[in-house]
Amino acid sequence: MTTLFDFDVLLSFAGKERHFARAIHDIASANGLRVFLDEEFQHEIWGRNLVEYLDQTYRERGQFVLVLLSKSYRDKGFTKVELFAAFDRMINERAEYLLPVKVDDDSWIDGLPRSTAYLDLRKEGVLGVCKLLLKKIRGSTASLIIPPGINIPRIPSASISGDQLAEYLVELCARPQVTLFGALVYDETNIGLRRLLRDQDSWDALDKASGQNLEVFAIRDTEQYGSDAPPFQQEMMTSISLSCARDRGYYYSKLLHDYFGREKTRLAYPSFLLFIVEKRKVKKCWLIPFHRATPDETLDWLIDLFSSIKKCLLVAGGANASSDEVISKLKELLLDGKYKLNIQQVMNDAERAVRLLTEYIE
Repeated sequence: MTTLFDFDVLLSFAGKERHFARAIHDIASANGLRVFLDEEFQHEIWGRNLVEYLDQTYRERGQFVLVLLSKSYRDKGFTKVELFAAFDRMINERAEYLLPVKVDDDSWIDGLPRSTAYLDLRKEGVLGVCKLLLKKIRGSTASLIIPPGINIPRIPSASISGDQLAEYLVELCARPQVTLFGALVYDETNIGLRRLLRDQDSWDALDKASGQNLEVFAIRDTEQYGSDAPPFQQEMMTSISLSCARDRGYYYSKLLHDYFGREKTRLAYPSFLLFIVEKRKVKKCWLIPFHRATPDETLDWLIDLFSSIKKCLLVAGGANASSDEVISKLKELLLDGKYKLNIQQVMNDAERAVRLLTEYIE
């Protein structure tokens, strides 16, 4: 069968969203789609009239054009060339052509009907967008192939489902190289921290600090109250006697209780859970506590911590290092940096550890 188009999908985006576009390109290409990303065709673009080249490409060469809608996209000159070419194509075709993906609020573009169905990157994540793109073009519902070494930009907390994240992490843990992932643990009472975790600029800073070999996400813990009084005695207590019995009670972390089996243990917020995995097995899990601080102080602490972990991985030998080498170097470097490392007993099976942990994502 003769292919009518050079590409299955053309990516149109502003420079600020290039990291999202690059990740979509790499994953979609690894799953068999022909994807146009401008930086991959610099040899073809070199010396050409750029306006004419972009107009022809976005008008004629793709089956679909995926547009990352953002405030930056509306303001750029060359994105307008791509967009107007796509609009002209839409006028002459009955089938859908432009596939909008919103990156931020107030990003809708003039000329695109408000009734047009779109995806929200903050809810779907890069993996969700790629999965739906593959299903739309090829009808495939198979699990995504995620190429080694790919850097998937992080999406703010509460923007991607636990199931999507678990699928990606399980894939990483199945690789022969050492895999590191971590969960930033927060509670519902720290409003400033929750706002920080919903800010894309903050996640971009953490993304840069941690590099490609440490995957990070956020989970919410709750502090609960327990009592040493027998259950039948608790049921018979009046409000006054219950108040008096508070001295026999205690507060504890639901995460530490349910996930690690830790009784009567409170947790400092925020804290960071660091997992080191090799060949589907959890080799080490550390809990690194912090203390309540301003959002800016917390962000600085996280950037320092992630930068230290990235540095340690390089010293240990990168992706080719063994888990023993990584653990040894990490322990030495983090203790030198005055971090507290609390060893946690966790299930050995990395897939089970991942799926249970991602249930704590809001």
